[in-house]
Amino acid sequence: MLKSYSCSSSYVHLFTLSGASGDKIIDGHEVKPHSLPYMAALYAGKPQKFICGGFLILPNYVLTAAHCKKEKIIVYLGAHNISKKEMSRQMIPVQSSIPHEKYDRKTLANDIMLLKLKHKAKLTNKVRTIGIPKRNVPVWPGTICSVAGWGFTTENGKESSVLREVKVKVQAPCQIYKVMVGNPGLRGDSGGPLVCPDNMKIPTAVGILSFGTNTYENSQNKNIYASVSAYREWIERKIKTSSSVYRVTLRRD
Repeated sequence: MLKSYSCSSSYVHLFTLSGASGDKIIDGHEVKPHSLPYMAALYAGKPQKFICGGFLILPNYVLTAAHCKKEKIIVYLGAHNISKKEMSRQMIPVQSSIPHEKYDRKTLANDIMLLKLKHKAKLTNKVRTIGIPKRNVPVWPGTICSVAGWGFTTENGKESSVLREVKVKVQAPCQIYKVMVGNPGLRGDSGGPLVCPDNMKIPTAVGILSFGTNTYENSQNKNIYASVSAYREWIERKIKTSSSVYRVTLRRD
């Protein structure tokens, strides 16, 4: 189902939702298994529990939201049904969590975090990286994008065991920088990517789902996304400083 989104220059990715809410994929559909091979499911705690989504940008780096930070995170790659032990699944512990230095827990400003994995993922047809945009690339009106995750599918419902996706449409031009308001208690699809086609029609991760709100205007639900392009230099700098050898170049899709 196609959802209509609007955008404000004051927010990272502010979209008006109709039928979707916060960190939930409502009225979406189950995706073809492993058709989004960059998706990551983050687990933490004892027993391990699903906490957030994320996406693979290098074989040993996952991008997610800073509010998803927990101790001893394990990243699941190559997963579709997270309730099953799929043969394609790779479980890799996180070596270090790198949240943005200016992340604000109250406002969720700078809600972005890199996860360095203990070892590189084995890239297959079911585990792949996704490109990110160059610095400060806007999302143009009319662009059809998508959001995916294993979060709640209904209000007060349960998390989905299978990966689900909803299509969205940008209605206004965006010059996007940082998140300004939010609720740090949200979970589920948080940390997952907003994926839009670039000028070559290649799917690109342009946003990180931070939080949802229904209090901004007209009591309509909205999702706020951290802009990946606004943090492109930060991402490259953190990868470089956290790697003893920096040989892998991020895709500039």
